[in-house]
Amino acid sequence: MNSRLKWLLLSTLCSAILAGGTAWVVTDWTLHRHGEGHAHDHVKPDLHAWMHEHLSITPEQHGKLEPLEEAFEKTRIKLQEEIRLADLELAKTIRDPKMTPAAMDAALERLNEAQGALQRATLEHFFEMKRYLRPAQANKLLEWTHDSLTRH
Repeated sequence: MNSRLKWLLLSTLCSAILAGGTAWVVTDWTLHRHGEGHAHDHVKPDLHAWMHEHLSITPEQHGKLEPLEEAFEKTRIKLQEEIRLADLELAKTIRDPKMTPAAMDAALERLNEAQGALQRATLEHFFEMKRYLRPAQANKLLEWTHDSLTRH
């Protein structure tokens, strides 16, 4: 294996790890962690429950937010499956002894696009929900989202 190929593999793996970590932070911490006191436990929290507990969601707001939550969950599941498939393709590509830089770039691009799509969908979902919250509720949700993204 020549040094260019080694460098290419190393940079690909580092990029994949960085991109995967970013996607995890946005999706897991933003959607599934609730409150600072529970930020580092490994219980899978429910954003829906967190919102009701911390934002005092009214029944009217619940009626408007529930369809958004259901639609986003379908999108999230679909995009996470695309990320999983892109990860598998990249792993298969870098293991191929006949791998070319173009093939690796294509596999890495697919992974990056899937991760970016999930991050974008997650943030769009939060801003969509914000429209149905009172200003104090929206500020609390945005503060929690901000803190979730910056907490490491």
